[in-house]
Amino acid sequence: MHRARIMVVEDEGIIAEDIQESLQEMGYNVTSVVSSGEEAVQRVEQDRPDLVLMDVVLQGDMDGIEAARRIRSSMDVPIIYLTAYTDAKMLERAKATEPFAYMIKPFRERELHTNIEMALFKHELDRRFRESQEWFSGILDSMGHAVIAADRSAAVRFMNPMAQRITGWSLDQARGRPLGEVFAAWDEKTGSSIEDLVEQLISRGQTVSLADVYNTLTTRDGSTKTIDAGAAPVRNARGTVIGLVIVWRDVTDRKRAEEHLMRLGAAVEQSSEGLAVVDLTGRLLFLNKAFAEMHGATPEDLVGSHLSIFHNEEQMPAVDAANRQIRAHGTFSGEIWHTRRDGTTFPGLMHNTLLRDSSGKPIGMVGTLRDISDLKASEEALRRSHEQLAAYSSALELKVQERTKDLEESKRELKRYSESLEKTNEALKLVIQNIEEQKKESEAKVIHNLNLTVKPILDQFASLDLSESVRYLLQSLEFNLNNVFSAFGFNLMTEGDKLTPREVRICEMIRSGLSSKQIAKVMGISAQTVLMHRKNIRKKLALTSSKKNLATYLKAHSQPRR
Repeated sequence: MHRARIMVVEDEGIIAEDIQESLQEMGYNVTSVVSSGEEAVQRVEQDRPDLVLMDVVLQGDMDGIEAARRIRSSMDVPIIYLTAYTDAKMLERAKATEPFAYMIKPFRERELHTNIEMALFKHELDRRFRESQEWFSGILDSMGHAVIAADRSAAVRFMNPMAQRITGWSLDQARGRPLGEVFAAWDEKTGSSIEDLVEQLISRGQTVSLADVYNTLTTRDGSTKTIDAGAAPVRNARGTVIGLVIVWRDVTDRKRAEEHLMRLGAAVEQSSEGLAVVDLTGRLLFLNKAFAEMHGATPEDLVGSHLSIFHNEEQMPAVDAANRQIRAHGTFSGEIWHTRRDGTTFPGLMHNTLLRDSSGKPIGMVGTLRDISDLKASEEALRRSHEQLAAYSSALELKVQERTKDLEESKRELKRYSESLEKTNEALKLVIQNIEEQKKESEAKVIHNLNLTVKPILDQFASLDLSESVRYLLQSLEFNLNNVFSAFGFNLMTEGDKLTPREVRICEMIRSGLSSKQIAKVMGISAQTVLMHRKNIRKKLALTSSKKNLATYLKAHSQPRR
């Protein structure tokens, strides 16, 4: 069973400890207890708690409300406020951060437990609700059809991107407007508009096809489009109709293409060459008399059928391959075997082309067909084919030889380039060696100058009667300066990517022998905060489960690098 992870933000040590013990007794996992808003904002990314108990009034520049606001802006984590104050202005600020509870101190453990469980439960419900909304919105936005929804008063409530693109109305512009103004569909024959049908749709609560009635749409810029639409009621959980949704698609281009193809069919009806036109699904839109007679039928028998009626199962793989080539390259020319109505077969020479509308969008295919049975029987045609194949083979062999020569020359060029790179590498080694020597010489000069200038001044300060705080700072400075004299750094600095600048400074003072109380006085913070930093330092240095003394460890790992 998952134990909820809770972060406690409380600057009163006794109260924080009491809350932590109570939470642990309730079965929760306390990720950390922090005492400032700044620390809470930094620590929450690391802890990833399921819930934050936030004291409103905290020490420092950032109070609990500001800390909660920053946490909520970066993470989806519920927050419960703990406070001894009921100031109205503070309450308004707190409400703006959308807390899950606001508890007044002192409170009972049972009250705390109830608020935590309710907050976790509500947060999980909110997460599931948002996830459902994202799924629903994503599905509607990715649909290829346009979708528009309106309430019972026929006011627009929703439009997906496709509906916005077709109508010219954005969702922000359309929301709340009458459905008939945004979805201006009307019947070309009678002139009636969609507004005449809205009330009837809602009162009946039935799904209705609008394709044969309201098939023309006027967009916001005044242009018209031919559409294929359907409308359905929207019901709530009790089955009551609360609005309607209309789903449609723009078929303007398809309708224009069909009309154009029909006119083209009339022009080629008398051609002796078989000609047929199909849409992208393979449905026959047109075929001339010659094409139909080759298959033992009339055009009226075949229009509306699928082109597969011209082929048997053995012939279909070749047909599918030809269609793929047309979609990929726009054309196909070759031999395709066909089947007549009586079951006999014949070889056909086909020239097929992909049809496109004015914008270049594919809308169908047109193909010509010629029966080449007599040609197939011609020996002369076969002989010429063999000669062409032999010539092609010879040319291919010659190209292979030429390519082989090119590859050999490339290998020689690569070898010369490799030798050049080796020489360049040797030169770079000499340059790097010279740089290292100059670096060592510079380091020696820096150490010499520090010994001549800074070191005597520190020695002079040490002989003066200084305050305890200044003497502690002087000891820390002298310790770091000794490290600079030794070799520019400590082995401990390898942990620099783990420790914060404040933690590094505390490490220096611990290494110098200062106590937690002395460190707190030097840095102007509480001894409790120093203890907390010591705990974090041990954790980052992997000493949490070790009994090693931190000062001893730091001294052992701060020997100068040789």
